[in-house]
Amino acid sequence: MSNQGSKKVNPMHSPAFVKYFKFSLIAIVFLAALFIFLTFNKSDDNKFEDVKFVQYEDYADDLDVVVYETTLGTFKAVLFENEAPNYVKYYKKLIENKYYNDTYVFGVVSGNEKENRGDHLYFTGGAKLADGETTDNTNTETIDAEISPNMWTFKGALGSFVGTNGLLFWKKNVAGSSVMFFGNSVTSDKKKEQVKDTEKVDSSLKSVYKELSDKLCSYGGVPEASQQYTVFGQVCDGWATYNKILNAEVKDIDDDDYQPLDDIKFTKVYLTSWGEIKESAEGPIDPSVYEKQPEKNTSENTSEKQ
Repeated sequence: MSNQGSKKVNPMHSPAFVKYFKFSLIAIVFLAALFIFLTFNKSDDNKFEDVKFVQYEDYADDLDVVVYETTLGTFKAVLFENEAPNYVKYYKKLIENKYYNDTYVFGVVSGNEKENRGDHLYFTGGAKLADGETTDNTNTETIDAEISPNMWTFKGALGSFVGTNGLLFWKKNVAGSSVMFFGNSVTSDKKKEQVKDTEKVDSSLKSVYKELSDKLCSYGGVPEASQQYTVFGQVCDGWATYNKILNAEVKDIDDDDYQPLDDIKFTKVYLTSWGEIKESAEGPIDPSVYEKQPEKNTSENTSEKQ
């Protein structure tokens, strides 16, 4: 993609980015990212037993919540500043400066290969132009990746990856103003079996691994992207709108053109708190997953939803 006038290539919209992400979805063994996580957490500085799946824990009232008013409706997401402090501060500052008002969803990526055809993987938002290219008004500051063992690319997770800094083995992933909103690649029975396979997992890690894989299989997510990008938030309300965006038609998936066929805009983006919305919020799990699972008994289904 060549520069046009004052426009520059947005790295998240470039062919290189699409190939990078598709590589992680296709070429990497399904569990590779999870095993990287298990190895990482054996270090003395980050004990595996301390891991918490904070996206699904009870939220404190003072947690920041982002409200995304879009042309397809409104959805909201909790921010986890303790897990990605530098990025969340950066992101909140952009929101407070109204940077994201009237910005675009510039990519809606679905699988088009045998392994993931039809899966709604993620959408990208926050660009000043509908095609995702940058202008002089685009914030191009980058933040070193903050990869927390407590944050996972479950369905509804918010993450950021805009490229790498450095050379060869010293390359580091960096985050920026564009955001990835994750969908679900754990849709087939075969994929669920692979995600739940504990054959190569150390016996001391099986219980936490089982909890992780159960959540991925039950609630959705994109495990291939785990522990690679800055993950800093989780959708907590407005799932119908979120799914509309994930399912939006794009220009030409076969030619890697994932720009929405019809413009989708963030018309207004602002902050509130969990305490302000918790009474009416749906929570961090897409309610539609309950519709897809077989009925067990009334008491168990009620317990799961609470």
